[in-house]
This record gives sequence, C-alpha cells and structure tokens, in this order.
Amino acid sequence: MDYKEKVRQANIQSDNIEMEKLSLQESKRQTKERREDGLNMIRPFTFDEKKMLWDGLREDNKTTHELLMEGFKEEATLRRIEDREND
Repeated sequence: MDYKEKVRQANIQSDNIEMEKLSLQESKRQTKERREDGLNMIRPFTFDEKKMLWDGLREDNKTTHELLMEGFKEEATLRRIEDREND
C-alpha cells in the first residue's frame, strides 16, 4: 500500500467516525425531543390524539361509559336520519 492509499484510507476512517458522531448527536436530539413532546414514547402523540386526551381531561362528572353511550346514541340518530333520507 503506497502513501496515497494510506492517506485515502485514513480519510475514509475519519469520515466514518465523523458520521458516527453526527448520528449519535441526532439520536440524542431525537430522544430528548421524544421525552419532551411524547412522554418518552416511541411515537409522539399526534395533534388529534393530544386533543382527545385533553378533551377527556376537561369532561366534568362523566364516566367513560357515559361518554361512549353518548357517542353511540349520536351515531344511531345519524344512521336513522340517513335511512330516512335514503327511503
């Protein structure tokens, strides 16, 4: 191996080390962001998921069952209206 080849190999190794450092920094940044935004979850909440959670926290004096039943009744009403329109 001549001098130029050794220099080229050294440059390649240097580039690889630099890429690994950048990758590690990016990984750390993403992990920090997940901790802050997504409560250390693999996938942070979407806007809609956050809205559902906050809306659920703001509901007063209603159990999950009551909320689900309201939704069920509303859907049943909408289906009846659609059926009448289609007839």
